[in-house]
Amino acid sequence: MSHPALLQSEIINYYRHNIEVQESSILKLKRHKTFLALGRLTIVGTGLGICWYFWPSSNIVMATIGVFSAIFILLVFRDSDKSAAIRQLEFLQRINQHEADALNHTMDGYEDGSSFSDATHAYSNDLDLFGPGSLFQWMNRCHAEQSKKLLADYFKMAPDFSSIKNKQEAVQEFSEKQVFCQNLQAAAMTKPLTVQTEEKLRKTMDAPPAGFQHPFWKWFQNLYPLIPLSLVVLYILGEISDRAFLSFTTGFYFVSVLISRKVGTTLEMLLNMEPEMEGLQKQVALVERESFKSKFLESLQNRLSPSGYKSASASLAEFVGILKKNDWRSNLLVNLILQIFFVWDLRLLISLNEWKKKNKNQAQNWFQVIAETEVLNSLASVVYNERDWNFPSVDNDYFHFSAEEIGHPLIAENNRITSNFTMQGMGKVTLITGSNMAGKSTFLRSLGVNTVLALMGSPVCARKMNCCEIKLISSMRVADNLAENTSTFYAELKKLQFIIESVNRQEKVFILLDEVLRGTNSTDRHKGSKALVRQLLNSGSVAVMATHDTELAHAESADPSVSNYHFEGKVVEGELYFDYKIKPGISESLNATTLMKKIGIHFQD
Repeated sequence: MSHPALLQSEIINYYRHNIEVQESSILKLKRHKTFLALGRLTIVGTGLGICWYFWPSSNIVMATIGVFSAIFILLVFRDSDKSAAIRQLEFLQRINQHEADALNHTMDGYEDGSSFSDATHAYSNDLDLFGPGSLFQWMNRCHAEQSKKLLADYFKMAPDFSSIKNKQEAVQEFSEKQVFCQNLQAAAMTKPLTVQTEEKLRKTMDAPPAGFQHPFWKWFQNLYPLIPLSLVVLYILGEISDRAFLSFTTGFYFVSVLISRKVGTTLEMLLNMEPEMEGLQKQVALVERESFKSKFLESLQNRLSPSGYKSASASLAEFVGILKKNDWRSNLLVNLILQIFFVWDLRLLISLNEWKKKNKNQAQNWFQVIAETEVLNSLASVVYNERDWNFPSVDNDYFHFSAEEIGHPLIAENNRITSNFTMQGMGKVTLITGSNMAGKSTFLRSLGVNTVLALMGSPVCARKMNCCEIKLISSMRVADNLAENTSTFYAELKKLQFIIESVNRQEKVFILLDEVLRGTNSTDRHKGSKALVRQLLNSGSVAVMATHDTELAHAESADPSVSNYHFEGKVVEGELYFDYKIKPGISESLNATTLMKKIGIHFQD
């Protein structure tokens, strides 16, 4: 990797420094807000004093109200800007705190992806990809629902193999742009995108125009306000009576009602979309403005601004403007004035129709590009935080897998034990023996999780790793299902059936098995395990199987297609110690006896 070799403590200090700087800026902005509040109070008091002093001189009073109101509104806008800046800094603080927590393996910064868990999936439950303390929770830097779903999809099914190298380059480049990455997250946190809002926009785009498309209406919307506004001036000047003014105003109101009845349904669909679309606009603008070198990131920018199309951020800014004007209709008094004097619904509909014509074929790209960038941001955080991780080499030459110092990503670095492992060629089975707690299951999960990371373009928890494009399948964690009247043994058989069907279809699979057929007696388990190993070898499949069955390991040791490895522990002064390192050969230790003695089971020698 191109990053300098920093210690994790130095990276944590970087995040903490950012938090301190942001806290200082927040305090400064809050002081500014206090001054602005005092300024507004002073303006109101001074203005009222001047009006009281010069009353009833209408010219001076009106001028005072106009000038002081303008200053007051300016101060309100300045205060709003300060509030937005404080909110942005608070988001950045949360981001930096989460990164510092993630380095300490405190994983409550973002949601855990439990909604994406699938008990029937080929490997996700076995590898702890979703749920509390999962890989998803640790890696996730996504905020939009679309982004989180895309990240979960990448965990469950590897993206197109041809994109892996390009995604690795994009992730590496993202990791070198920490300010950009954090600003992108902060923009997403303002009001995270939802699938519901995307669906509302799609329906709006697909809906046929609600009339008023003739050029006459565009001319009408521009000239119409001159009539009621002129009548207001005449009324103020006393040129028309109260009764006449009321009659005219009532007529203008009924004109607006007739228009609103025809277009109201279309405009109602746009309500409450503005906060999310404004957040999307900010994210898109950040992506557009950033300078990228990798092909994948350049392709994302090109999707936002294809040939002959202005920038997506400009189009979104225009749409956000329409949405804000549409939300003004929610205030009854404001809506009444806008409809009577400006035929507001007609103006909004004409603006919306023109915007739809220009952007109908582009809207879907905006959500897809932001989902991709948030996923890349999640992977980039791994690159930046885990300096001893590396990008693997991946090809489509089935089958090979080799790793140096491979470990489990969810185990903290100071507790993580790494190992070397290699498998080469089709029709290969690796048997791993050893007692409980020696590290067999963790090792299998290390292989699986790092394979998932490799195939999605992420760095892996290894000093070096080479693998091929494969379909990962596992049977490690099996549970019964009372609702379906399914026993543990039958649940495992269903998993094994899925594996056998994949093997029979000649799929390029990498199979991880942990204590197969554990729900039956030892004789049937041995016979079934041996038959399964033979079937996998004969079909040309590749599998790593952890087992307590040393007889199986000895029986298969003569076959050159079977490799034996083991984990072992040592008994020192009656205590059992594990080094959690994988070693060649078959385990011959009887460490379980030591453990049983420790809990009070007495053996008669």
